[in-house]
Amino acid sequence: MTPVSLHPAAMTRKVLLVDPDPSSQQQCARVLRDCMCEVITAESASAAMALMGGRKFDAAVVDLRLASVGGSDFPAAATRAHPGINIILTVEAMGNAPTPQPLRLYGYPLLSKPLKIEELVQALEALPKEAAHTLQEKLAATETPVEEEFANMVGGSERMKKIYRLISKVALQRHPVLIMGESGTGKELVARAIHTHSPGKDKPFVPVDCGALPPTLIESELFGHVKGAFTGAAQSRQGLLAAAGSGTVFLDEIGELPIELQSRLLRALQEHEIRPLGGNERIKFEARIVAATNQDLEAGIKSGKFRKDLFFRLNVVTIKMPSLRERKEDIPALARHFLKRYDGQKPPMEISDEALGRLMSYDWPGNIRELENCIQRAVSLGSGKFIQMEDLPSAMLYHIMRNSSSRLDRNTLQALERQAICQALQTMGGDRVRAAKLLGIGKTTIYRKLKEYGIDVGPAEA
Repeated sequence: MTPVSLHPAAMTRKVLLVDPDPSSQQQCARVLRDCMCEVITAESASAAMALMGGRKFDAAVVDLRLASVGGSDFPAAATRAHPGINIILTVEAMGNAPTPQPLRLYGYPLLSKPLKIEELVQALEALPKEAAHTLQEKLAATETPVEEEFANMVGGSERMKKIYRLISKVALQRHPVLIMGESGTGKELVARAIHTHSPGKDKPFVPVDCGALPPTLIESELFGHVKGAFTGAAQSRQGLLAAAGSGTVFLDEIGELPIELQSRLLRALQEHEIRPLGGNERIKFEARIVAATNQDLEAGIKSGKFRKDLFFRLNVVTIKMPSLRERKEDIPALARHFLKRYDGQKPPMEISDEALGRLMSYDWPGNIRELENCIQRAVSLGSGKFIQMEDLPSAMLYHIMRNSSSRLDRNTLQALERQAICQALQTMGGDRVRAAKLLGIGKTTIYRKLKEYGIDVGPAEA
């Protein structure tokens, strides 16, 4: 066992471990004891409160599912019983991607299970905040625009606050901005935020999807054309660069721009003028260029697919959008935001602690767009006041099942797997092949599982 350096005060810590899962509780207790803590365990919030009535604890390590059960607020009740107690929340880690640390939820440290000694030591040694507020008060506090929202972007994490500050600065300038990040991270929202905070916010914002248009059409869209420039050009048309005036042109997926058009765009940016397709006259343009990509442009330069000089012309200021798995502390705020958007009820539905725990532990390969689709689906399928775990998408349930095999019993695994397969088939209209792709498994596997679980979806397609 590697020795762990602890503050002297941590050597005698009395810790209340609240976890409903026996195997998880056993692992957490073992790590706590490795950190020289005296551990008392409880399987429910009520049992934990009963224990707190008879003794004093320095810290409470609480499974997220028990943080707020049945309207009660265990962390707040614990701090009232023992002012100054250090509350640490835990959530089951289902994905393989490393969890960015430190995360906080409701103002408390949030650690992924299985617990790691180094992360636990850091949380135990952190000074507890004054936490006499309820989770509901903490949630209300994080809903303020300053904390979580900026120009239709949601998230109060430090990563997002840095981006908000950067947007506020670059919006006042006219030089190009390059926004980089995975698909679904909100790159167009950043571009629109730059525009709406700029002096030309009342001017046009013109988005152009470089990956969705054929090369000839992109050239005409950007630079315009004169009458007769090509077959079907019955009249002259002004290009979007000129039509935007002193507004903003957003070049989405700039990495998809054909190499032959990159030189034309570079010249336009250098000279601030364009020549319409088929014409001889040069036209000045004033629009600001904001570009975005989910590709590695430097790798594209090495492979000859992207011009190095264009990259440096666009890359005056770069804004790197983090993936959702890199800012999981924003998931509760984003989920509430989408609940308000898609749930017509007042007040809107809420998310159960178990479902929130799954949202927090999922890797979100589709980022914010995937989370939005997940919430929209859950709202349409859910009933009552809370979204439950079974309302989550089948692909997510299958991901949970596949990454939890060492911690779930066989009956639970089979129930999760059967439910995931049924939901995938329902989503794909009974198409076995498409359902298998949704679940990330092979065609042979899904046919075998259908037979194993006796799932009848009619005659198999050829």
